[in-house]
Amino acid sequence: MKNITLTLLIIFCLLSCKEKKNDAFSLEYVKNSNELILVFENNTSQNIIFPVPNTLEFGDKNFKDFSTQGNMEGYYPITVYATIKDNQFSKFYQKKLDSIRNFNLSERGMADLINQVMPGDGDSVFYLKSNGKLNVKYKLIIRQSPPTKKYSSKFKQNYYPYGRILKGKYPEAEYLRRFSKLNFGKAKFVAQPVIEDSLFIRISEKDANF
Repeated sequence: MKNITLTLLIIFCLLSCKEKKNDAFSLEYVKNSNELILVFENNTSQNIIFPVPNTLEFGDKNFKDFSTQGNMEGYYPITVYATIKDNQFSKFYQKKLDSIRNFNLSERGMADLINQVMPGDGDSVFYLKSNGKLNVKYKLIIRQSPPTKKYSSKFKQNYYPYGRILKGKYPEAEYLRRFSKLNFGKAKFVAQPVIEDSLFIRISEKDANF
């Protein structure tokens, strides 16, 4: 009797986990040479609006940092990141997000930054219908810092933690918080996808493309 009860419990747990996974907004990675594709799948019953980072950050397993990209690039033997390819966003919702961002910068006395946005800065907004799938393409950039030397490591893609940022007191995320509270009609805003499998890439100095 105990064995039957245990078996039924295991089956119930497996079915529950499968149902939960199928009823989710998820993300999977596809790597193709120097291109990364983020495959978003909306298995929910609602259309969704969601942000994605214009730059994907990678951490080197030999360092504890979230990213190898930024002001300390020369500190890492190899810098790895990926920038989103042009014109993939939802033009309608992107315009709304950019407007809110610019207004927020003006409020904070940083209006001079509005025209200084660099490729890879900020976020892109996407609209995905219920039970739909969307591919977002990025260019993978691998840069070796001088002096060049032999180096190999495993790099992990650390997806931007929108859920945590939106709930925290981060001034730079205020425009995203305001955007998330807009009336999207029959669609809803979703900050963070369920990541099916983290992306790990083995990279050496031979892979440098910049």
